Amino acid sequence: MDIARLRRVALRVLMVQAALDGADFIDVFKGFLEAGQSEVESYRSASRVFRGGDVRGGVCFTKDGAYLEGLFMVHIFIRKVLQEGRAELLPMLFAGRVTTGDVITLAPYIATGLVGRSVYVPPWARQPQRILALMAFSVAAQQFQLDRLELQRFADYEDEVIEAAGLDY
Repeated sequence: MDIARLRRVALRVLMVQAALDGADFIDVFKGFLEAGQSEVESYRSASRVFRGGDVRGGVCFTKDGAYLEGLFMVHIFIRKVLQEGRAELLPMLFAGRVTTGDVITLAPYIATGLVGRSVYVPPWARQPQRILALMAFSVAAQQFQLDRLELQRFADYEDEVIEAAGLDY
């Protein structure tokens, strides 16, 4: 999932909550507009929120919350798989419509050949060390305290930026 799609899904989750709290179609449409979507995109997004629901608010389509939950679950699963040295499990995520639980359950059957290996595995999942490095970098980068920095400090000395951000290395 790229950052633009993640932003759209997260925004829909916020608008779903607004609709569940009583916002009507027009309120939700305006919320999407205020968040920077075009009129056409805002209409489509609001339509998606209210698909199968009531345009007056209170009842709406909440599947986007499950998307975010699934994204977090897969992220945590990948981190745990790599932490435990079980990188061979990653390709199984691409075997079809499987859950993380399915991957654990089916793992012994891959080893015996009863269950076939994934036919398509994206390049990033073929190199677990790359994923591990990216995730480690991401965790380290999250330690920076950006609220303690002024942009001008980057024009000054880099060590001051690291110190001001609160990262000791």
